[in-house]
Amino acid sequence: MLLCFETLNYVPGRLNAGSLGVFTNRELFMKTFLTITFLFISFSVFAQDQLTVFYFGATDCGPCNRPDVIESIDIIQADFDTLHSEFETKLVMVTMDENMDEAIKYIQKYEYWDEVSMGSRYHNELILAHLNKADIPGVPHIMIFRDSFEDGGYGTQTIKNREFVKSIMGGDEIVAWANNNMKLK
Repeated sequence: MLLCFETLNYVPGRLNAGSLGVFTNRELFMKTFLTITFLFISFSVFAQDQLTVFYFGATDCGPCNRPDVIESIDIIQADFDTLHSEFETKLVMVTMDENMDEAIKYIQKYEYWDEVSMGSRYHNELILAHLNKADIPGVPHIMIFRDSFEDGGYGTQTIKNREFVKSIMGGDEIVAWANNNMKLK
């Protein structure tokens, strides 16, 4: 919902109220109330932190294609937000395949993603930004970040802070983590 209010026009040396005219106490109260309400709603929309879960995989990665790993990713997709309900959750698939047809087939093995990034092997922008900084930048790999946001203007939000939370690397490790309530610590 976008609410618009008339504002005072500033002209150097004087303040011009434009078409606002003279307010009664009730009008002034209502405009002030609506402005404060709008600001409260705007800030509360961005107030809740989000856990962003990146899953890095590839078609030619043997462990990424193991049935138990695929099943574990489906469990994570289904249950992660419930287990960590104090946060919003975003699930991001990053496939490192250079062949887009193969990447699409790989992505379709899973139920749901909020976002998908495909291609470029280890030169993919998300891999450059996150996975390549991991202790062991291999796949399959899950990396979790806690993001806080701020108003980016025009009804958008931008990441104010991204804090690393957890890294799970390897098929066996992902399966164990998914079956162990996906603890963050």
